[in-house]
Amino acid sequence: MQFSDYLRLAFRNIRRQKLRSVLTIFAVVIGATSVTIMLALVTGAKGFFLNQVEANGTLQQVAISPKADITEFNDASHGYGGNCDGCVKLTDTIVGKVKAVPHVIGVARIANDGNLEAITYGDKKLSLEQTTAYDANGIITNNIVAGRDIDSRDQSGVITITSDYADKLGFKNKYDQLVGKTVQLQTRSFYSGVGADVQPPPQCNGPCDPQQQQNQKSTILTAAIVGIADTSNNSKTIRVPLEWMRGMEQNRMYQQTEADQKAQQDACKNVRGNCSPTPPHYTLITRDMLAENGYGSLIAKVDSSKNAAGAATEIKKLGVGAADAEASIKQQLTIFNILGLVLGGIGGIALAVAAIGVVNTMIMAILERTREIGVMRAVGAKRSTVRTLFTLEASMLGFLGGVVGVGVGFGLTRVANIFVNKQLASQNVHARDIIGLPIWLILAVVGIATLIGMLAGLYPAARAARLDPVEALRYE
Repeated sequence: MQFSDYLRLAFRNIRRQKLRSVLTIFAVVIGATSVTIMLALVTGAKGFFLNQVEANGTLQQVAISPKADITEFNDASHGYGGNCDGCVKLTDTIVGKVKAVPHVIGVARIANDGNLEAITYGDKKLSLEQTTAYDANGIITNNIVAGRDIDSRDQSGVITITSDYADKLGFKNKYDQLVGKTVQLQTRSFYSGVGADVQPPPQCNGPCDPQQQQNQKSTILTAAIVGIADTSNNSKTIRVPLEWMRGMEQNRMYQQTEADQKAQQDACKNVRGNCSPTPPHYTLITRDMLAENGYGSLIAKVDSSKNAAGAATEIKKLGVGAADAEASIKQQLTIFNILGLVLGGIGGIALAVAAIGVVNTMIMAILERTREIGVMRAVGAKRSTVRTLFTLEASMLGFLGGVVGVGVGFGLTRVANIFVNKQLASQNVHARDIIGLPIWLILAVVGIATLIGMLAGLYPAARAARLDPVEALRYE
C-alpha cells in the first residue's frame, strides 16, 4: 500500500465514528491549547526582555562599582559613592584609566542623591525617592515619552521626571502638557549646596556657637521639566544635569582661615592700649563632596558585546568592581526557561490525559473492526500493514487536535494582546503584541501532539496486528 492509501483509510475510519473521534480530538485540543498559550506567554515575556536589553545597549555595557567584590551587573551599578568599607573612590582619574582599557569607547559617571526631598507643582507636592545624574554622552539612554532627555548643553535648572511622577502631578496620558512647566525642588534641612543662602556665623555678645550656620532651613530650587521618561526603566526618579548635581553635593560653609585670624591680629597691632576684639572675619569655603567621595558608579561602553566580559576583567585590575550584563541576563533567561518548562509541563499533563483518550478510542475501534481486520489479513495484508494503519490513524487524531489547538491558542493570544497592550500603554511602554506564536512553537506543538497520538496508538496497533485472521473472521 502507498502512503496515500494509508491516509485515505485513516481519514475514512476517523469519519466512521464522528462523535467518538471529535471527543478524542477535543481532548487533544485542550492539551495543545494549554501548551500553546503557556509557552506563548513565556516566549513573549522572554522576547520582550531581550528586546528591552538590546534597545538600551546593556549588552555593550560594563557596570563599575567602588566595591571590588561586586560581580552582578545590577549590584555594580547600584552605587556606593566611596563611603563603604573597602570601597575605592571612583574619581576622574579612575575614569581616565577606564577609558584607556582596550575596547572601551566611553564612560558615563553616575551620581545619586543630590539632597533633594520633594517636588512641587501648583498645589501638589510629592516626596522624591531617587535623584540621579549622569553624563549626557549617550551611554545611558532613556525611553522619553514626551519632550527630550537631558543633553550636554544642560548645566542646571532643568530636570526630567518619570511618568509615574507625571501621573501624580495630574498629567496622565497628557505628558506633552507638562513639558516646559516650572517646578520647585525642596532640599533637605542644613542644605548648603548651590542655591543655598549660606550666611556667616552670627556675631555673639554672649555665649554662642560661632560655628553654627544660620542656614538650617531647606532651600527651594527652581527647575524646568524638559522631558518625561518611561517608568519601566527606572520608576520614581528625577534626573538632573551632572554639573548641577555636583553643585547640590557641595558643602559650603563660612570658616575662619589662617588669613582671617592674621588679619584680625594685624588690626590690633597699631592700636595703643587695650584692643577691643574686632568682629571676626570669615571666608566662604566650598568643598566638592562629589570629588572627595567619588561617583556612585560608572558605566563603561565597549565597541561590541562580545568584548564586554574581557573589558570587565581588565577594569577589575584597577582595584574596582566590574561586571558585564551577560551573567545577569543569562540568569534572567534561565528563569524564563525554567518557567517555560513548568508551564509546558502543566499543559503536557492535559496532553497525557488526551493520550489515554486516544488509546481508549483505538482499542474500541479494534473491537468494532475485528472482522474487518480479519478480512484484510485474509486477502493478504501483512501484520505491518495493519500496525501502520492503526498507528497512522492515532497519529491523525493527535495531528488534528494539535492543529485545532494551535488555532484556538492563536485566537486567545490575540485577545490577550488587547489587554496586555492596554496595560503597556498605561505604563507608557511602546511595545505592542508581545505575546506571539513563533513558527517553531507552532511546529513544536503540532509535532508533539502528533507524536503523543502516535505513541498512544502503538499498543492498540500492535494488538490489532496480532489478531488471528481465522478467529477475526469468526468474530461477530
